[in-house]
Amino acid sequence: MKVIEIKERAVKEAEAAREIKDKADQEGRGLNAEEALAFDKHLAEADRLEQEAQRQEKLESIEMKQAAPAERKVAPELANGKRIEVVTPELFRYSKLRAFIGPKAEVNAYTAGKWLLAVTTDNAAARQWCRDRGVEIRVQVEGINTAGGFVVPDVMERAIIDLRENYGMFRANARVVPMASDHVNIPRRAGGVDAYFVGETTAITESEKSWNQVELTAKKLGALVRMSTDLSEDAIINIADDLAQEMAWAFAKKEDECGLDGDGTLTYGGMHGLTVMFIDGTHTKGQDAGTSPYTSWSHATFADEIVAVMALAPAYALANAKWYIHPSGKAGLFDALALQAGGAQVREMVNGISAPMFAGYPIVVSAAMPSAPVNTKVAFFFGDLALSTTFGDRRGITIKVSTERYLEYDQIGIQATERFCIVNHDIGDNTNAGPLIASIGTT
Repeated sequence: MKVIEIKERAVKEAEAAREIKDKADQEGRGLNAEEALAFDKHLAEADRLEQEAQRQEKLESIEMKQAAPAERKVAPELANGKRIEVVTPELFRYSKLRAFIGPKAEVNAYTAGKWLLAVTTDNAAARQWCRDRGVEIRVQVEGINTAGGFVVPDVMERAIIDLRENYGMFRANARVVPMASDHVNIPRRAGGVDAYFVGETTAITESEKSWNQVELTAKKLGALVRMSTDLSEDAIINIADDLAQEMAWAFAKKEDECGLDGDGTLTYGGMHGLTVMFIDGTHTKGQDAGTSPYTSWSHATFADEIVAVMALAPAYALANAKWYIHPSGKAGLFDALALQAGGAQVREMVNGISAPMFAGYPIVVSAAMPSAPVNTKVAFFFGDLALSTTFGDRRGITIKVSTERYLEYDQIGIQATERFCIVNHDIGDNTNAGPLIASIGTT
């Protein structure tokens, strides 16, 4: 039996034990005799399987050493604790890398590719390569997150995080909070101390700073990718690069859809999106309906749609304010107005990348935003998304591999999962505008 299969069986035993314990905890009691017996049985079997997996890994390691020529031994660290760079063979890629960037892009992609080869095909040589270089091949099992899988190595996860921030509007601009558990309450300032004039012999009126909470409940998001079983050593750099792009794009797209279009249903993980909340009748102060008609980007004017929206934004939201709009809106509204004014388009450098601006504020484009103004619907936003929205990030990306799902196609299925939550908690009400202002279409 393969190491992967043994570890997956161990995960299932641990899941069964967790379910027994969770049931008793939910009912506010301890385990009864029958449950305790079953609980201990599952844990014992999980422990046995883990030991079996370790023995199998040792066997593979010995077989690899016997089959391979002797290698020059290299100390893993210097005396100062810094990792020694491992000299790798000349790397070959078939096309330009897009997910992995920087001076070590090819090395990082090669490392991710070796790891991918190890977990998808149980390739003994790849597994040994990873072990020799400290690339962990470990199974994810934690708390009530009982779905097992392989934790993505750091070099690959960093590439995916960077891509998600490039692709995704919310991950890059909302307030991102790491979650230590599936359920987290974040304190939020609801009111401050008030000052009062004091008369002679009059007591000072007491006031207190008030707080409430933003509740974050992580939801599991998954993406399934097919991959050929014929993974060649020469192609692993581009395979890892392509997989990182696919996962990052899929996750970023769904994150933005949840943050914008979420209606509280399972389709959006129970999340409520900005475009839905702004038109529910309880957040009218942060809306600008523009001048009729406003059902096309060509209808918009600088005074009616741009200045009017900016005028509604509170002063505290302007320091980090941005425009959030669909790519067609950027072209049909901001670029068109700039060209009408003489063609000068202001841009700024952000982390070495040229970013578009309009009226002194950066423009963030997202394909999840509405592609055109629609009557009574949100067209675009202006303001500070970091003040209006909290993005809860539960854990890194985990991968599970299925060799049976696409067997008839000679392909394997790679399932990537993450856990996150988006809460739009401050968008104003019918009395006060919040840090984010919405432009609303009108006929």
